[in-house]
Amino acid sequence: MRFLDWHALGIRLVPVALATSTITLACTSAPPAASTAATTAPAAAASAAPAAQPAAAAPAAAASLAGKKFYWLQGLMGHPVHQLVQKGFMEGCKQQQIDCEIIGTPNDDIASALTLVGQANAKGNMAGISVWSGGSPLWIPEFQKLPQDMPMAIPHFVVPEGFYPAKHVYVISADAGKYAHEAADAMCNQLKSQGQDQAGSVAVTQGSVNVTENTVSAEFTAEMGQVCPKLKVLFPQEEGFDAPKAIAKAVAIMQANPDLVGALSTTGGGPTTWAGAQKQAGKKIPAIGMDYTRVNLDLVKSGDIFGIVAQPLWDESMKTAEMLKRSALGETLPYRTVLPAPIVTKDGTGENGLDHYYQIINQIPDFR
Repeated sequence: MRFLDWHALGIRLVPVALATSTITLACTSAPPAASTAATTAPAAAASAAPAAQPAAAAPAAAASLAGKKFYWLQGLMGHPVHQLVQKGFMEGCKQQQIDCEIIGTPNDDIASALTLVGQANAKGNMAGISVWSGGSPLWIPEFQKLPQDMPMAIPHFVVPEGFYPAKHVYVISADAGKYAHEAADAMCNQLKSQGQDQAGSVAVTQGSVNVTENTVSAEFTAEMGQVCPKLKVLFPQEEGFDAPKAIAKAVAIMQANPDLVGALSTTGGGPTTWAGAQKQAGKKIPAIGMDYTRVNLDLVKSGDIFGIVAQPLWDESMKTAEMLKRSALGETLPYRTVLPAPIVTKDGTGENGLDHYYQIINQIPDFR
């Protein structure tokens, strides 16, 4: 996968100082030390005396995190996809028996979110932090203010090692280039089955400009050029995160390009965007979006959307809690952890089918 940075794309980032409210969600999930001992005792009893040492050390390790807290920082907290990853992180904290807190803003203004780094650090109890950073360099000055030996997790967005200033930075995500290629292959195969691969255009829309979506757009475009070379992939357009406005933008793309035969959205609201646009424009096209929220799965099930990319939102956020704890206790971890992101369609089976993801979200309390 090629890494695309902001400068290579010719993007100039200007921070804007806006005052907005912040939201915090706290969870104290650490059980008493006796519970920790109970979970490790069976493994100790099954082996010789030397092997029992890890079980004896567990309470001491837990004690080293006493009074400490791990933070998850994210903008646009009410977005369904963001709600999913927040719940995943808190479930990971529960499983790891650590205290955690979610902090963030109700909008996608990065300037507001940046201030929360210092606010959390000022509490004096931070053991580690996970930031939904978008891969933006605007975080760098704030991260420089944190203790450099503090664990930092960057879920979902891939940045080069050393991009963010800390000794213990860990990236956990899918391979955006890989699933972009797979989305292009699935799109092209569907268009071939419909006899629509000989001429026409394909739209690409993004929620915002960030390293993950930038990469998906570029790699999808490149792969479509290989597998469906007679089709033209349009330059990516930003749909944003307001559903009615996003639909209106997609309708405008369809009207401006009457030869449109397909569409890819690189964001979790994309299925709603392109399902709504098709209805308003009165034209049916294969469209692929991101993420296994319930509304997106339902749109695939109804046939309003051809498919989704099952970005590993639950797994990457839940595993983030584990990585932060292990690093805080002194364990050395690899910089990059890569998780799968299958293409899900109505006719797919297993991890490529709808039932697998309905089962996941049905187990998440209060998730829509």
